[in-house]
Amino acid sequence: MRAVLIALLLVASLAPVPLALAQNTKPPAKAAVPAAQDRPLPTLSMVVPERDRNAVYTYYREEISAGRCPAGLVKKNNACMASAPAKQAWKLDQPLPDGVVGEALPAALIAKLSPSPAGHQYLRVDNDILIVSLGARSVAALVADLSRL
Repeated sequence: MRAVLIALLLVASLAPVPLALAQNTKPPAKAAVPAAQDRPLPTLSMVVPERDRNAVYTYYREEISAGRCPAGLVKKNNACMASAPAKQAWKLDQPLPDGVVGEALPAALIAKLSPSPAGHQYLRVDNDILIVSLGARSVAALVADLSRL
C-alpha cells in the first residue's frame, strides 16, 4: 500500500501543470538592459565650487598685477596674456593624450583650493586648470580657463 501511495505521488508530481496555472507562473519579463560589456563606463560627475574658480582667477590676476607672468602665460607688450588658444588637447572623462604633459600648480595656489578628490590632482594643461585622475590621467573636471583672464 505504501509503495502504491509513493508511486501515485511521484506520478502526480511529474504530471504537466494545467494551462491556467502555467499562465499565472510566468517568469517576470527581463528589462531591456544591455550586457555589462556594452554599457559605457561610469563617469565622474564632479562639480567644481565657484570658490575654487575664483581662487584660481584671483591668484593669476595678482601674479600678473605684480609683474610676474605665471607659467602658461606669455609676456606681450609689458603685459601677461594667455598664449594663443590652441586646439584643446583634452576631453572630459577621457585620458590625457600621451603627448600632453600637465604641470603641477604652485603650492601657494593649491593652498587656496579645496583638497582634490581622492585619487585626483590639479594640473595645468596649456591654459586650462584641470582635475585629473592619478592612474589613468582621465580628466574629471575643468577648474578654470586662463585664456579668460
